[in-house]
Amino acid sequence: MAHRTILIIDEDPDHRAILARLLRFSGYHVIEAAPSNAPDRFSSGIRPDLILCSLSLPGQCAWETVRQLHTLSEIAAVPILATTVYTTLIKRSQVQSIGCVDYVDKPFDLDGLITYVRNLLSPPAIAA
Repeated sequence: MAHRTILIIDEDPDHRAILARLLRFSGYHVIEAAPSNAPDRFSSGIRPDLILCSLSLPGQCAWETVRQLHTLSEIAAVPILATTVYTTLIKRSQVQSIGCVDYVDKPFDLDGLITYVRNLLSPPAIAA
């Protein structure tokens, strides 16, 4: 597997660290960011292959962060996978309407999360 880069956006440094450790152990290059500085991370030339963004942020901060990320032309096509503890309150259609490909529940099923990330980052199969 090529070293794919994943940006983790979460307000909780402990959550970022745990998720980063899991993803690094699985062979990914990981960048961590708080929601307030996530869009600024791209001014240094960082181009992730996937963004994991927590929707469990106070107020509408997460939703606005996702919208801001989609305005950056250099990463507009990067898939964003939302993470949330509010799965009973959020519908997939809401998450997709702001530009996320899907969401995963916190706490994570670690094996399931890694499988999901691998599938998102795998090139599509070419039909014979």
